[in-house]
Amino acid sequence: MNSRLLPFGALLIVVLVCSEAAAQGRGRPKAPKTPKPTTPTATSAISTSSAPLTSAAMSAAGAVSPATSFRQFGSWLDDASAATRGEGRTGIGVGYWRLNSGSQWNVPMLDVGYAFTDRIQASANVPFYRASYEGGTARGLDDMYLGGKMTLIDPSLTLSEFGLAVSPVAEVLSPGSSEGRVHYAVPVSVELRRQPFRVFGTGGYFSRGSVFTAGAVEWSAAAGYLVTVSVSRSYSTRSDATLDTLDVSRQRADLTGSVSYPLGQTAAAYVSVGRSLMTVGEGATSFSLAGGISFRFAATKGTP
Repeated sequence: MNSRLLPFGALLIVVLVCSEAAAQGRGRPKAPKTPKPTTPTATSAISTSSAPLTSAAMSAAGAVSPATSFRQFGSWLDDASAATRGEGRTGIGVGYWRLNSGSQWNVPMLDVGYAFTDRIQASANVPFYRASYEGGTARGLDDMYLGGKMTLIDPSLTLSEFGLAVSPVAEVLSPGSSEGRVHYAVPVSVELRRQPFRVFGTGGYFSRGSVFTAGAVEWSAAAGYLVTVSVSRSYSTRSDATLDTLDVSRQRADLTGSVSYPLGQTAAAYVSVGRSLMTVGEGATSFSLAGGISFRFAATKGTP
């Protein structure tokens, strides 16, 4: 709620503003950054993609042409729950992703959200990265996500406990992106509650050239913690003759598990682990780990 869209290929955003998982997944990169080599080569033009660059794609760029060539992937996972007007959250986290020939740390991952009404919310995610790839390193401001959320059907207000929400997102890629910095996504989320479980999922489109689906099952334990298992799948809609010839997959799937626990009445801590459901040679994330803490706050009205 990756997708940068998850090095998992997906930005798993579980926006439970009033519950313990508020900060899960914020700041996950689409892919670890590819530092420029110290010696100029035919592949030095290759930069960040929405999914890790595969070895086949990198070889193609060097052997066929110096132009950047990679698949576009992106995913987003959210529920349909609504926060109370005047309620917000802020959080800080750390993330690590490992893939073939490289790794990336996001430190810190900053997150903030606020509910302007009982149905309309806004959020921002600002991560900073440090990447290592084949002996090179890079660091800086990572991709930012500025989002809104409109809850059309509040699951807490229906007998069926079904919810529906739309969450338009502005994606501001980090400096140096080869296809422009500003893009958008249109995720639509559904939710169904059956205590002690919640099931929610999201489907939508990224303007960079990707459609996606993602889903999760959450269990609320009697001890107070939440356990969530999620799966995401993304499909690159753009054709690329070079990558098609090399049989580089246009699909990406990822699995994530997370646990969150309340720290008093206004804070929660979380940790998540995951990996891609594909081979490392295809640009998959072999291992990911993230954790952090989220704080909840509410606006107070002044007294005369």
